[in-house]
Amino acid sequence: MRELVPQWLLSNWPWKLAALAVALLVFFAVRRSTSYTQTLTLSVEAETTEGAQALTGVEPGVVSVTFRGSEAAVRRLSMPGAEPPVVRLLLDQPADGDFTERVRISRHDVRCDDALRVTAIEPDSVVATFDTRDTRVFQVAEPLVVGTPEYAEVQVAIEPKTVEVTGSRAILEELAEGFRLPTASLDVAGRTTSFQTVLKVTPPDSRAGWTIRPDSVRADVRIVRQNASRVFHEVPVRVLQSTTGRRFRPDAPTLRVTVWGAREELDGIDPVGVVALVDEMAETEASEPVLVLPCSNRVSRVSLEPARVRLLPESEEVAP
Repeated sequence: MRELVPQWLLSNWPWKLAALAVALLVFFAVRRSTSYTQTLTLSVEAETTEGAQALTGVEPGVVSVTFRGSEAAVRRLSMPGAEPPVVRLLLDQPADGDFTERVRISRHDVRCDDALRVTAIEPDSVVATFDTRDTRVFQVAEPLVVGTPEYAEVQVAIEPKTVEVTGSRAILEELAEGFRLPTASLDVAGRTTSFQTVLKVTPPDSRAGWTIRPDSVRADVRIVRQNASRVFHEVPVRVLQSTTGRRFRPDAPTLRVTVWGAREELDGIDPVGVVALVDEMAETEASEPVLVLPCSNRVSRVSLEPARVRLLPESEEVAP
């Protein structure tokens, strides 16, 4: 029986057993390091090649995708700021007369980290809906201005004012007369000088298959500094009393206050909330009151008349 076994198989068998043990250890270690899984619900993004029909949507719009990989790779899926995986389909034009098509989702359609492997997709197909493609010209709406510049107003001019939109004829026909395409919002918070920027034009709705030419507009943003003024004739002066028990009164019970700034800011000031404060510690000499305005208003400059106020004990008469 011994003669039937090759001699090379019997020679150095302790070393061969040791090598087999090492190979098994490496195999199970690698298998264990890639045995972590996580399932995510992902939106299905789809686009189609140019042609007579436009893609109007896919159903269902989300699928469950299971990933396998190392512990670190799977953990990165849930880390804040990490780029999430996406399911992206590039569809060919359907055959003439077809307005729906079932599309199978493959592992290659899931864009994810190279360290991850897609093990399951549920469901593994979606139904794409198409409609006859049409083209219309739309005006672009003025951008939504977010924030407030420093004591100024904003004037915005966009160019071009119209764009060409290609997509589903049925959806285009649903749009109301005079519909304008919105753009990305325009942030002017804290701006002090004029500037130019480019804003993306938003499609008519969230369904896929839109082509917009051009797909952005140039916005010329002018920050026009305003120097309007407003006068408050009888602003009361209040004394910040301490706990000493001594009582004081200002030699000028009211002030004439002029404020400068952006007109819309000044017009929003409620006179009831305007008051001038003097600290009791300033009794030894005349001091400049602190003007208090409603917290929602901003001004660039203020003027007080009189500019300084002296505190008097309540028993002392004011000199004529």
